[in-house]
Amino acid sequence: MKRSVLFGILTTIVVLIGLLIVGPQRIALADENTGDEELAQKIRDNSSNAQNQITAFTLQTGEATFAGLGADENTEVEIGSVSKTFTTELLRQQVESGDIELETTVGDIIDVDGSAVADVTMVELANHTSGLPRLDKDNLGLFRTIFTENPYTGITQEDVFNAARNASLSGRGEVAYSNFGVALLGQLLAVNADSEYVDLVQENILEPAGMDSTYVGSETSVSEYAPRGLSADGRKTDAWGMDGYAPAGSIRSTAADMAKYAEFMLDNSEFGFGWFPEETGGLWHNGGTGGYSTMLIIDPEKNEAFFANGNTPQGVEDLTRALRQEGE
Repeated sequence: MKRSVLFGILTTIVVLIGLLIVGPQRIALADENTGDEELAQKIRDNSSNAQNQITAFTLQTGEATFAGLGADENTEVEIGSVSKTFTTELLRQQVESGDIELETTVGDIIDVDGSAVADVTMVELANHTSGLPRLDKDNLGLFRTIFTENPYTGITQEDVFNAARNASLSGRGEVAYSNFGVALLGQLLAVNADSEYVDLVQENILEPAGMDSTYVGSETSVSEYAPRGLSADGRKTDAWGMDGYAPAGSIRSTAADMAKYAEFMLDNSEFGFGWFPEETGGLWHNGGTGGYSTMLIIDPEKNEAFFANGNTPQGVEDLTRALRQEGE
């Protein structure tokens, strides 16, 4: 708890310093509606002035409806930590195929002899109960975000493994959200499959789901011409391409492809771990990068899903829930 409070205080201080240094720039909601007019109006009615472009869908009775403000269903965006659900889906698939078990430990896959993390299990990493911290070290990368830079630059798979070997655990068994834990999980799944994380996602999710416009954004795979989001003060941000931390938040997609992902998950997944229960039913996961915010709600019982993404850090959680409420 103390670590989380300190992290939050540090984050606030960093943001305030950044605003003092560079000064705010105006962010305005895009004028242009795209896609379904009724849904676009609902998006506009439930958006805030701290948002700019938004792309969204509703998926009900097997039919996806798309709309947006200044962006459409084919606009490429960063989905941030919604990427974690791809990683936990890969775990589910390896468990189903018998290639791994939920109780397989870190030490069963890589050499971590003598480390506190040695007996941490796959399901603990997936459910954020491993005791690992949110990040693998003090997040000095936060200071880079003041200047709209990517805080995960230069972190490799081996860096993640080395950090795990040197990590200490705190509050194991309690839920404490950990980017580090899911990054470690995804890299362990890659080693377990004798593959690369990028290839696992491509072969086991993107291709089966027909997601042709989605990819794992590494430090080298994001084009200089790919869209960039806006920082909280309105400046264009760097793309958050990641290597070591890719399983925790580096996927780039579109609303059209995320609708395909939702259908794929509804048809195939058991949602046993890696998601959070929604009060009104179903499950959710959100995500945020330096320039994007994302929310995905999936309800397996009703066979429906709702998604929104904005190109600023302003959260779209309330917006996505409003789209769901108005659609019922």
